[in-house]
Amino acid sequence: MSRHGGFRLAVIGLFLSTLPLSGALYRSNSLGQMLEAIEASQRNDFPCVLESHEIPGKGEERVLYDNGAMVGKVEIEADAKNPTNRTVTEYSFGADGAITGKVQTLYDQGLPQSIAWMEGEVVHLTLHTYIDGKMVETKELVDGELVSLITYYRGSDGMLSGLRIVGLDGTAMQTIYSQDRGVSVYGENIQGAFTKLSFYPGNLVVRDVWTNEKRDVETTVAYDDAGRLVIDETIGTKRIRKTYGPDGMLVKSESEDADGKKTTITYVYDHNGVLDQSMELVVGEHTRRIERWYKNGTLETQTEWLDDLPIKATRYLSDGTSVVTLFDNGRPYADVTYAPDGKRVLSLEYRKER
Repeated sequence: MSRHGGFRLAVIGLFLSTLPLSGALYRSNSLGQMLEAIEASQRNDFPCVLESHEIPGKGEERVLYDNGAMVGKVEIEADAKNPTNRTVTEYSFGADGAITGKVQTLYDQGLPQSIAWMEGEVVHLTLHTYIDGKMVETKELVDGELVSLITYYRGSDGMLSGLRIVGLDGTAMQTIYSQDRGVSVYGENIQGAFTKLSFYPGNLVVRDVWTNEKRDVETTVAYDDAGRLVIDETIGTKRIRKTYGPDGMLVKSESEDADGKKTTITYVYDHNGVLDQSMELVVGEHTRRIERWYKNGTLETQTEWLDDLPIKATRYLSDGTSVVTLFDNGRPYADVTYAPDGKRVLSLEYRKER
């Protein structure tokens, strides 16, 4: 039985094992969830029926039938003095009535302490450890050997604040969770690579990345004089500053590379928040400006300038083709039509001298 099969069986067993301890029939679903009590005469009126009855001197047995065929069974051995301490054994059956899976769960004070099942000839065992009723550790064993160790970290309020997963091959993953002043933080550490995501109002996500304690991506967050959110991000030697409007829309992006070349992109939106136009300004040895205009959020025209002289203008047509006008010293001299793939030239037309 696969582990997924074991999980499904555990779900069935969870529903079956929480039913009242009495002899009765119930209309059910395929997971063994009790829907309503029924009479014996109604047994054949429903596809899924759950039968519950006591086993003298042992405990309780619940059997799930699907169209008359037994598909699941749960045996519960409860401590007479403390019913929250019990052993629940769950079986699944094939079409021929043979047992196809078996999962046994041991509960103490109502909390699952161990879960065991077979997968072929391999024995799987899951062990849980608690402190004050809160899970702090999970161990996964296969044939008696530890293959995975999960450690749960909790805050002073008992809420989960992080976890660490160590695998058989020595790989380790650690995650953290926190929330402060409306900002949710999620962190993940995998083999020395740590990523921190901060979620701000307006669906804004800020990312910080470290590799072996070296900070690859560094981020700072502040607000400008207009009350707009400003995020400064350093990736290697490249610095990027992004400014967001009160509606969470990006209004400006500024960056500078290692050579000192600066790029600024500003964005303008219509009243529905759909991108209307943008202007990209690249300042280095020369100044390059690209103006883009959009219609319903789709790029329609684009003009590129070099040191205040136009060098190329592009029109994007509804059939997917594009027409590029080339300039020489600020004057248009040719129109090139490209196929939708942007590579094949469909036509080339030179403009006559005036």
